[in-house]
Amino acid sequence: MKKWFWILAIATVAFAIYYDISRGTLPVADSSPETAGETVEITETHFDHTVDVEIEAGQTLLSIVEQLHDEGMPMDMGQIKNDFQYLNDGQSPEQLHEGQMYTFPLYEG
Repeated sequence: MKKWFWILAIATVAFAIYYDISRGTLPVADSSPETAGETVEITETHFDHTVDVEIEAGQTLLSIVEQLHDEGMPMDMGQIKNDFQYLNDGQSPEQLHEGQMYTFPLYEG
């Protein structure tokens, strides 16, 4: 019985090694050149004025825009992101750094 156990164990380990080498088990990071230096094309802006805000811990683009406008979200989120990137030289709104100043759009109406 011990003999069959060892044969089965060795076969399982050999199959696992073969599968790992031939197909792999770890995800591969996509480093295609199309996404590496992705640029955003901004065609039209919709803001009337701007304001500079220093980022505090826990603040996001959405929370700051809601604080700046009494009625909540004045535009759809995609347009707000485009306007923010336009005002901040393509800076991603998902990567705001605490203590830095950013320019935010102000919408009227």
